[in-house]
Amino acid sequence: MTMGSFRMQPEKRRALTEPGLLFSRPLRRAHRLFRGFPAGEYRNILDLGAHEGSFTDLVLPYFKPDRIWLVEADPDYSAVLQARYAANPAVTVIPCAISNASGHVELRINSHRDSSSILPIESVSEKTFGLKMTEMATVKVPACTLDELFERERITRIDLMKVDIQGAERLMIEGGVQALACVELLYIELSYERFYAGAPLAHEMEDLLAQHGFRLRSLHESRLGSNGALAYTNALFLRAG
Repeated sequence: MTMGSFRMQPEKRRALTEPGLLFSRPLRRAHRLFRGFPAGEYRNILDLGAHEGSFTDLVLPYFKPDRIWLVEADPDYSAVLQARYAANPAVTVIPCAISNASGHVELRINSHRDSSSILPIESVSEKTFGLKMTEMATVKVPACTLDELFERERITRIDLMKVDIQGAERLMIEGGVQALACVELLYIELSYERFYAGAPLAHEMEDLLAQHGFRLRSLHESRLGSNGALAYTNALFLRAG
């Protein structure tokens, strides 16, 4: 991605220097995260694995996107999202899992709800984070590929795609070859332990994304495990120009 294609609108540049930024806690938190992102127009944003909307709550007031799509597999969380953003015409909530094939998949509901996944969780997760992460139930949920999602929603460009889908990143790539070509910036979680069966590790994800034209730009919000070693980090990839 050439930086020339990512221009900051003058009114948005002024907004980031307004005194109000200093007194708004949500905007301060958003600024801490996004100040390291390339300056530009974030008009179309995709939040894969939106959970209860914490990422969307940061980008909405900070970037003021024209459209943002929230994709969430957990039926309880997607219901929360639909209720929360029902009055916002810029927001579309899509209750489905992202996988390498469309249809239905079994979502594994874990005792630590945020760790629920379409992949079985590994015991190393409990050891690393010191949390109970037992599989409690399964629920059948709709699934679609990233390519199908883009076609169905008529998405032709995504300025920023955030991905937090609990180990299913390789499946997303397998079903999203065409869609990934429409993504400029990718903000995704990289794991240094295999927390889910078959999930890719950080170096594997970097190799996979390089094959689709992405280059690592920066690391954010890293977390250590109980053993003191790096457990995971969020990484920003940009399309190589």
